Amino acid sequence: MKKIRLQTHQEVLRPLMKDVKFRKGYEEELERLRLVQSIIELREKRGMTQQQVARKIGATQPFIAKLERAESHNFTIHTLHRLVNALGGDLVVQIKPR
Repeated sequence: MKKIRLQTHQEVLRPLMKDVKFRKGYEEELERLRLVQSIIELREKRGMTQQQVARKIGATQPFIAKLERAESHNFTIHTLHRLVNALGGDLVVQIKPR
């Protein structure tokens, strides 16, 4: 039986990253996922449930769950500020020149 060699994530990604449009979208998505991961980690560190966070910001638990699954692309700076504030954190927005 012939062995099949699977490609690593990096091997699959390397040629795709040569496309500027793909790379830009990939990097934007990666930043969004890092932001979501930070929110989840802070919520868990505070020992809060999604329901508790939702109540504090006047949202629903499904909204928080959707945000934490990175399914919501429509959260605003205002929503992020309310969410991070409810978790006892500080939202820092940084703008860097390219």
